[in-house]
Amino acid sequence: MASRRTSEKSKKATMKQVAEMAKVSLMTVSRVFNEDSKVAEDTRERVLKAVNELNYKPNISARGLSSSKSYILGFFYDRSSGGFIREYLIGTMLRCNDLGYHLVLEPCDFSEDNVRDFVKKITLKHSLDGIVVPPPLGDNMALLDALEAEGLRYVRVGPSEKLKRSLCVVIDDYAAAFEMTEHLITSGHKKIGFIKGDINQEVSRTRFKGFMDAMTKHHLQVADGWIGEGNFNFEGGMAAAEKILKKYKVTALFASNDDMAAGVIAAANKLHIDVPDALSVVGFDNTSIAVNVWPKLTTVNQPIMEMSQSAVDLLVEAINTDFNQTSLMKVNLELEYALVYRDSTAALK
Repeated sequence: MASRRTSEKSKKATMKQVAEMAKVSLMTVSRVFNEDSKVAEDTRERVLKAVNELNYKPNISARGLSSSKSYILGFFYDRSSGGFIREYLIGTMLRCNDLGYHLVLEPCDFSEDNVRDFVKKITLKHSLDGIVVPPPLGDNMALLDALEAEGLRYVRVGPSEKLKRSLCVVIDDYAAAFEMTEHLITSGHKKIGFIKGDINQEVSRTRFKGFMDAMTKHHLQVADGWIGEGNFNFEGGMAAAEKILKKYKVTALFASNDDMAAGVIAAANKLHIDVPDALSVVGFDNTSIAVNVWPKLTTVNQPIMEMSQSAVDLLVEAINTDFNQTSLMKVNLELEYALVYRDSTAALK
């Protein structure tokens, strides 16, 4: 199981340290600071005690004193992102509402040569205090360069590269893929195929490496024909699965997101292959589609709601400090994943 980790470059107390000392979430700390009446009194007292012991200064009064803040955050997202991006967005919107921030949505579809102009235009148009950057944009180094050039604070959600570069909220994608593969292996499966996501995204390589390392650990071979590419969407997953299943008798397929896994189930149905009796199917993310397909999908739960809300908490803390992005304490907040077992998998008979 993954665990939370932090990496800091400052001795200044942080909201995360307050949360850890009080044994509550970052969200709860923020609610205490905002005098939320729904917070239990004993919880409030623990948080305030931690604040005093750490000498943490949240700068909550800055809202009434500073005219330089717009209280507007941006949410940049890739136009090609699948359904999972809506779940990141919901968590971000709810948390912004809790903290009194407005959220501006900006779809991004840029090349290396126009990203700087895009960031300048959006920043000027909306006077943004900071940016939430969900996957896969968190691994777009040109975008990060442009944000830093404009002096914008930002938090990445679910990046796979250069985690020390900025504030970010992640899970251990490698460990999750490794553990899910081992679940299939211990269920008796030896002929296991894998469907990659977008090959240009680092997370695709990370999840595939977790799969391959688990297979290697158990001395299991993976034929080249058992590997497909589905570009993180339903149609791609279905096409990749059809290609594999028409030629090879694999007993399980691991699709590296839920949209593709749903496509695998559709392909199996088309080819009259029973799921899970003849083919076990697993996915990754635990998005809404995982419970809206039949059979319901065994998958890796990525805590998207908590990840997006924690990202807003970190971003608001960054906005309320005197640090700029280059000198700001870097925090890598690693949240826990979990395997969710449903009806799309079965022990090999």
